Amino acid sequence: MSIITLVRGLPGSGKTSFANKGLDKAVAADDYFVDNNGVYNFNPSKLGEAHTWCYKRVMEEINVGGNVTVHNTFSQRWEMEQYLSLAEEEVIKVFVVDLFDGGCNDEELFERNSHGVPLKTIKAMRERWEHDWRVGNPLPPWER
Repeated sequence: MSIITLVRGLPGSGKTSFANKGLDKAVAADDYFVDNNGVYNFNPSKLGEAHTWCYKRVMEEINVGGNVTVHNTFSQRWEMEQYLSLAEEEVIKVFVVDLFDGGCNDEELFERNSHGVPLKTIKAMRERWEHDWRVGNPLPPWER
């Protein structure tokens, strides 16, 4: 049985560092925005495509019996729901690692994050963070 580890945390909290220290394949929606030269070019209008791409990479790994670590922000339960549903179907095991802010304040997260996420965005993410994601709403906001 394959295992998916979901690593959640604010930008700069150490998600990528944590994910890359394991033996599993590591994937993130942010990987979608990295070109062939390794340059990160974020386009917010393609965020939905990036998450679909990430999920497909995860499923490719699961389909060959591999384990995978997904390191996205996952600030709310609905963002993890498609992965959690796989565990409910008993197709895989899912573990959630919550780094939240890695012990950093917003200014430190801003300095540490590698994708240039603005301080204002980090503050907004902190405010909407579901600390107990288990009781969070599994539906995306537009379906509530």
